[in-house]
Parts: sequence; C-alpha cells; structure tokens
Amino acid sequence: MRLAMAQMAMTDDIDENADKALAYCDQAGDAGADLVIIPTANITDEPLEMFLWEICVQAMQNQVAIAMCNRVGTEDDMTFAGQSVVVGPYGNVVSKADDQEQLIITDIDLTQTAMARKQRPFLKLRRPEWYA
Repeated sequence: MRLAMAQMAMTDDIDENADKALAYCDQAGDAGADLVIIPTANITDEPLEMFLWEICVQAMQNQVAIAMCNRVGTEDDMTFAGQSVVVGPYGNVVSKADDQEQLIITDIDLTQTAMARKQRPFLKLRRPEWYA
C-alpha cells in the first residue's frame, strides 16, 4: 500500500485551502498512492456538503481512498464541525462521523484502487502540458 498524507498551512481563505487540498489529492494519485490522509480544521460556518462532494469527486478522479480527519469541539470563538469521512476510490462514502468526538475504524479494500484505475484510467489521460 502506498500512503499519502497532506500537511498544509491553512489560510483565512476557505476556497484557497480547499483548492490546495484537492491539488494534493491530484499529486497523490499521480504518485500511485492508494490512500490519502487529509487532516482538516473545518468550522461549522463552512459549506461542509460542498467539501464532502469535492472529496468524493477527487477520490473517484484520482482512484484513491481518502481519509479526511476533521477537528471537533470549540476553541476560542471557533466551532469545529467534525464530520470526518473515509471515501473509497469510486467516490463512495465508506464511513462518516458526526459532530461528536469519536474514533472511526473502517476497512478499506485496497484492491478496489487497482480495479478502479484499470476500469477508469483517468490518470493516464491527463495532459498537464496543456494546463494553463
């Protein structure tokens, strides 16, 4: 198994942070990672449904499993949303937490990664030299 873990310096710009996380997913897929781990600190004011959708799409497009681990609880004036999620290489939600502190333990079938890459060879079809 090849593991990728994205460690990021966050900014106040939510869209910039999301774009950076998604770019790391692309790089991990290109490097042959089977699982990408993304620690986050999403707050309840952010559009969590959109972020979940983006994680599912990135997992499917890059044929990787993604574990997005989010903070929960409050610190100063921020309330962290929780909602950690594990998504499979077909973009399916394997396991999802709620807004309470908890430990998620789930099995991921890594043979699905190879199968997804064979069925949908998106990574081979990329042409980064054409990107503007």
